Amino acid sequence: MNSSIKKFSGLKFILFFVFLHFSFIFLTFIFLRYRIISPAPLFVYGMLLFFGGFWLTRKKNRAVVFALYYGVFSQLPAIFLSLMILIGILTGASYSLTVFETFDFLLQVWHTTLASLFPFLPPLRWLGTPLYYWFTVFFSFIYPFIIVLGAVSGQFSKELNAINH
Repeated sequence: MNSSIKKFSGLKFILFFVFLHFSFIFLTFIFLRYRIISPAPLFVYGMLLFFGGFWLTRKKNRAVVFALYYGVFSQLPAIFLSLMILIGILTGASYSLTVFETFDFLLQVWHTTLASLFPFLPPLRWLGTPLYYWFTVFFSFIYPFIIVLGAVSGQFSKELNAINH
């Protein structure tokens, strides 16, 4: 009984991160009209991911590995798309198959929150691909680690608090 409640709680936490992600996709569309504050949703989103990991270990007493688990599963669509795109680029298949255009579109929609940072990136290319594209692909793997950093911080804070008391 207790195990099934914890599993449901974990699913709720993953769904919370997915809901948070979609909420910030829509917020980004609104904020992109105002250039000076357009990066704000991305930074708030990053702070909420960090705080989610912190809260997970500090208040829910979960291990740090659960933060990685929740982060990976909440970003699973983007991770899958990024891996498919990387495989396509490395094998050369992305230049001949049109399905990679769909993967590219879906990944860029998933990472709409990053759009406010693209004007600040230098116009560099790597393997013939613009830097913003690589930025989008690799952020699929960075988001889960923001949650893990928060979890490590929460674990450290919890242990520090235990030592002081």
